[in-house]
Amino acid sequence: MLVEREKPRKTTSATFRIDAEIHEALQAHARMNNMSVNTLINQLLDVWSDNDRFMDEVGLVRITRPNFKKFLKALPESRLAEIGSSAGKDLARSYMMAKDGGVSTTGVLHYVKVFSQHGGYARYNETETNGKKVIVLMHEFGRAGSAYISAYVRSVFDLVDIRPVVTTNEASVVIEL
Repeated sequence: MLVEREKPRKTTSATFRIDAEIHEALQAHARMNNMSVNTLINQLLDVWSDNDRFMDEVGLVRITRPNFKKFLKALPESRLAEIGSSAGKDLARSYMMAKDGGVSTTGVLHYVKVFSQHGGYARYNETETNGKKVIVLMHEFGRAGSAYISAYVRSVFDLVDIRPVVTTNEASVVIEL
């Protein structure tokens, strides 16, 4: 999934040779999504350059949502919170070190968005209410998912000594900064 950019970037022209089957698949997908092949390729390359290459370095393993739900159901919430906390701290630090060379507040905020959108854990929404940034992570994993995700994001913010107010329900984790 594409993580939206804050501002447009300068473009350049490039020419590539690709397999005919790949080109056909790109054309079909672009047509289905009412976009140009150029836009599709730019989005795919953006995801790779901004996320995938760093996720590969830290050993990301992809899992389907139904299988993730099975793991969540198999463990008590206290254990999920423990695993979420450990995973958040370790993976986020490794990702930011690989991507940015260090851990920062900006990096943490970007990582939470990437974790949600690109990782497939939740739909990310960000607003400002009464001078506070409010991040809502909406998911389909029930209370167990909220236990895991809330512990995960708390540990990510701990990396920069930020203690957000985190509230949960069966379908979302709300983070107030």
